[in-house]
Amino acid sequence: MGISKVSSLAAASIAKVSRIAKASINKINSVTASFAAAFTDDISFDLDGTNDFLNIASGNFGGELETTGSVSMWVKIDSHSFNGVMWQITAEEGTSNQIFILYHNASQVIRGNVKLGNTANLVDSATGFENDGNYHHVVMTWNSGTKTSANNIVKLYIDGSLADSDAIGNTWNDASPPGHALFGKNVIQNNAFFNGHLNDMAIFDDVLTSSEVTAIYNSGSPKDESSHSGLIAYYTLEAYTDGDTTVADDSGNSKTLTINNSTNIDSSDTP
Repeated sequence: MGISKVSSLAAASIAKVSRIAKASINKINSVTASFAAAFTDDISFDLDGTNDFLNIASGNFGGELETTGSVSMWVKIDSHSFNGVMWQITAEEGTSNQIFILYHNASQVIRGNVKLGNTANLVDSATGFENDGNYHHVVMTWNSGTKTSANNIVKLYIDGSLADSDAIGNTWNDASPPGHALFGKNVIQNNAFFNGHLNDMAIFDDVLTSSEVTAIYNSGSPKDESSHSGLIAYYTLEAYTDGDTTVADDSGNSKTLTINNSTNIDSSDTP
């Protein structure tokens, strides 16, 4: 076989390999683009700290969160001169049974409280989040009433890392399941309105593991959690348009949010 023929065959082989490699790269890029296009994060809600809040219909959670649950949300905290409740569930009446996350103004921390049987179990973040201009991923998990007391614990995660934990000694002792569920205010005293942005709020009926929290944090970039196990309510807010009075539940479980005291609450400021 002549040198020229060998060279010709080699060149043809190289060209074929190049075409295959290019086609493979294009296919990979196309698949990657389709995944990227599947989730958008263009809308957050900017609560004014005066009277804006979001509520879920009374009784809509039943008893799902009385003993076990997790809440995940992205928050950007503006200036506060008072406490600002980010999320809360309470019994229908009284103050003995409630679970909430707030910005605690006096301590300048993000605080979680699982208050069961009138006993508070507190978890706090570090300071420095108020008006820092950044979004932070906040997750609280809780478990109570199991036979293994070491498992009865509340945990607070900030930006993918465990910030604090506390043992839980009591259980939900109200005869009725949670009767109120809100984002943005304290329903018991009708105060503590949150001033800042909320985005991609998710509620689970189980305890997220630390690896699940890290995965949801995703190095600071929200991603689609609609197929996550244990999800009972999910609000990406992406379907909202000005004038809407409700927000769809993206988990498919029909736990619709009602928007109160605003008809133009959206912002393009997202994580």
